[in-house]
Amino acid sequence: MASVLDKSFLARVSYVFRGRRSQDGPWSWIVCISAAVCNAINIGFGLSYGILFPELMSCFGETIERTAFVGSATLGMTWFASPLAGYFCDRFGCRIASFLGGLLCIVGLLSTSFVQSLSYMYFTHSLVFGLGACFLYNSGYLIVAKYFKKELSLATGIVCTGASLGIIYTGPLVQVLIDSFEWRGTFRIMAATFVLVCLLSLNFNPNVQETSSEDKENNDSSGDDNSQNDDSLKVSGEKDTGITRYCNVWKNPTYAFIVISLTFGSFGLFIPIMYLVNYSKAVGISAQKASRLFIFVGLASTLGRLVSGKLCNASRVNAVFIYQSSLLLASIATFLLPFVTRHWELILYSTVYGFSDGVFITTNGFIVLSCVDANRRTAAFSINNVLYAITAAAGGPIVGLIVEKTGNYVYAFYMTGGVLFAAFLIPMVLIVISRKRSRVNPMDPKETVEAVIKV
Repeated sequence: MASVLDKSFLARVSYVFRGRRSQDGPWSWIVCISAAVCNAINIGFGLSYGILFPELMSCFGETIERTAFVGSATLGMTWFASPLAGYFCDRFGCRIASFLGGLLCIVGLLSTSFVQSLSYMYFTHSLVFGLGACFLYNSGYLIVAKYFKKELSLATGIVCTGASLGIIYTGPLVQVLIDSFEWRGTFRIMAATFVLVCLLSLNFNPNVQETSSEDKENNDSSGDDNSQNDDSLKVSGEKDTGITRYCNVWKNPTYAFIVISLTFGSFGLFIPIMYLVNYSKAVGISAQKASRLFIFVGLASTLGRLVSGKLCNASRVNAVFIYQSSLLLASIATFLLPFVTRHWELILYSTVYGFSDGVFITTNGFIVLSCVDANRRTAAFSINNVLYAITAAAGGPIVGLIVEKTGNYVYAFYMTGGVLFAAFLIPMVLIVISRKRSRVNPMDPKETVEAVIKV
């Protein structure tokens, strides 16, 4: 009897880890929630560097730009190593890539807690922790793209929401931990939370039965012409290999101009959140009050991610226009930031910034994952993240240098607002190319002359 029960238990465990799954099924939502929680812990603690910033600068007696570069390089590495992370996901599966990412984060944060010089943090925090964060970030989005087809935009929005929820709790939590355990103890507690990430990554079963275009036609209503067309186009993409796959994604104008826009947008989008605490202290607001601004950033970002994720699922909604609106909103808000000096005004800014950040992240992720066929998805996502990383890493130190030279944040925020406005303008080229409005739609590589998407 016992042996029968043991076999039954082992069979169930084997099914959880190795059983075949179907797209848009019940297990898909378990994977989606797991990826969202992993994203919350990963991105939440990654963006909490702005709260640790003053403590580290004071402890090591370093300049603003050198201290800022540790956090900027960490954010940069979170996306810069995406080709390596994408290779691991393709070669070994998202489960192994995510588990390895969690282990790297634990090692990176623990070793950071023992450093005696800021220079060592470039290795322990920027490289090791950043590389682990990159593996987690890529595997979370790629596994969701593998598990969902019909509800991809909503699932992407939920995973993005995880990051904003992470911002909500990590801001006040990290400040409380610093007050109670100092920054070294804070890093050790942060490392312990990544044990949960390693456990949740075990849910990323790689055995997914992808829905074919014929199945989609049989199961969907006749009104879902767009969805059927998307599937047939994705399946019909030629099977590229190696470097060809990475080159061919640029033949898609929607992808190309969105990614170019993103390189500008990522430069400016992380600057406000990195300098929010320092700027608040400069205008006379305490660090405790400043850290609570992250709650408003996180709540507004959560709302933006959920709303934009749902909107992108509607066939009549143009995801590119929603993406542009987030950049315009962030640009205007950042232009006005030098005039914000009171606590309630900073709360208002944090809310507007958080909402635009949520919409930006969700729509960008959805456009990149859905505007190319499945064979090129990893390549498209990896290239997007590498360019994202370069400019995201550059933003913090450049602003730090401007602040050091000018003695205030006025010109730094004007420059940031200008870069975000340039990112808003770049996708307008799509309209010029086609002389029509564009909307996101996967394309056959052979039809890239008609790549700009029409309504």
